Amino acid sequence: MGKSVTILDVAAEAGVSRQTVTRAMNGMGDISESTRRRVLETADRLGYRPSRFARNLVTRQKTHALGLVVASFRNPYYTDFAGELLSVAAERGWQVMMAGLESGLDEALGLLSTQVDVVVGHFGHSDTELREAARGLPVVRLEWVSALPGVHSVELDIESGVVDAIRALRERGARRFGMVDSAYTLRSAGRYAPSPRREWFEQAVGDQLTGVTVGEESISGGGEAFGELLRGHPDTDTVLMFNDLMALGAVQSAHGLGVDVPGRVRIVGVDGLALGEAVDPPLTTISLDRHGLASNALDIVEILAESDFARLDPIHRSVRSQILWRASA
Repeated sequence: MGKSVTILDVAAEAGVSRQTVTRAMNGMGDISESTRRRVLETADRLGYRPSRFARNLVTRQKTHALGLVVASFRNPYYTDFAGELLSVAAERGWQVMMAGLESGLDEALGLLSTQVDVVVGHFGHSDTELREAARGLPVVRLEWVSALPGVHSVELDIESGVVDAIRALRERGARRFGMVDSAYTLRSAGRYAPSPRREWFEQAVGDQLTGVTVGEESISGGGEAFGELLRGHPDTDTVLMFNDLMALGAVQSAHGLGVDVPGRVRIVGVDGLALGEAVDPPLTTISLDRHGLASNALDIVEILAESDFARLDPIHRSVRSQILWRASA
């Protein structure tokens, strides 16, 4: 079965912008009669019918809408970020629709393509793959740097946070560093490739590295990989976990193994989840500025809105991270 015809298909076929199609389909002004006729004839030939949501959005609410795509709503980092983005968007008068990537990129963007003006999200795809799947919708990538027109980005500078954290941990007595990395690439591509976080960590700790293990991005996955790391490298006194979810599992695993935290091993996560306060000891973490990420993403979205969502050269912003000291390190 072929893909449904979208407003972007009509725009491309008629040689006009997405917004011109919207104006023509809803009887709005600011376009010539000949353009309106061409758009309507194209829509009829392609079999396009605007969604009820999109029609109501234009004729009644008269606001823009953005789509938020997250890797998984099961990960509390993404749900925390979604809440932050919803708050920032509401302050600026934007509607938000959301989709997850569990069912695939094409399905997620297909769901949003006729209902939003721009897509914001966390994606594990190349810029080229993303722009093709978006089919003309401008995209703002999160925690990324893009170089492709039509694909914009807000980079989260985790590297500086890792470097600063290692420096501060050394000042607190840390000497033997280990890490638990994510097994995401192993699951998605069939082979493991080190994450950027691992590369930054190894460069920062140098010859004080004891070892690295790999685990699933879950509480149980983090706990299992943490135990494996300590069994293989018992002299490790400080462990960086790929994210807070895995770090929660590491704290649980330490209790089960009778390992004192932070007396015997310091544990540090990455994310800054409020959930980190719920474990004993509370989790020290490299805190990611979710509000800054959301605010910068909306700044880019509003620049795109001012251009009538034209395909602009990449717009880029950067947000720093910093360590949030709690009792686990």
